[in-house]
Amino acid sequence: MAGETDFTPDEWLTVRRAITAAGVIVALAEGGGDDMLSEIFAVTQTIRGAGFGHGNRLVRELAAMPHFSTGLRPGMRSPEYEAESLPMIRAAAAIVRSRAPDDLNEWRGFVCELAETAARAHKEGGVAGIGGILVTAAEAAAIERVRQAAGLA
Repeated sequence: MAGETDFTPDEWLTVRRAITAAGVIVALAEGGGDDMLSEIFAVTQTIRGAGFGHGNRLVRELAAMPHFSTGLRPGMRSPEYEAESLPMIRAAAAIVRSRAPDDLNEWRGFVCELAETAARAHKEGGVAGIGGILVTAAEAAAIERVRQAAGLA
């Protein structure tokens, strides 16, 4: 299993930002707003948990870093964020394929887990927690775009 020392600093940053971007892409799928906070919190908690106990060294080291950069800037909308982030996820997958091919499936799985975590963190619609949809069509489509960028579709 590979770790940080198997990557250049720029490669490591790209691979690391890609895992965070996967969750943010899905969190933005419904337009952001207040519900985005719970989705980003869920993604952050999943990353932190993986930093302590994920079975794959590469994922564990990526997740154990203390600060996360999403690349999200004030006022940024979903299409603009995806235009930057999906190519970064593709580049990160290529980097992992090149530097740590034995870890590629675990890395891809973690990227997709984070996308799904964001989607399941908050029900859309409903009133006072009753009703609503756990994963909307927009979120499912965003998950699929993340899967494709990671090379799983």
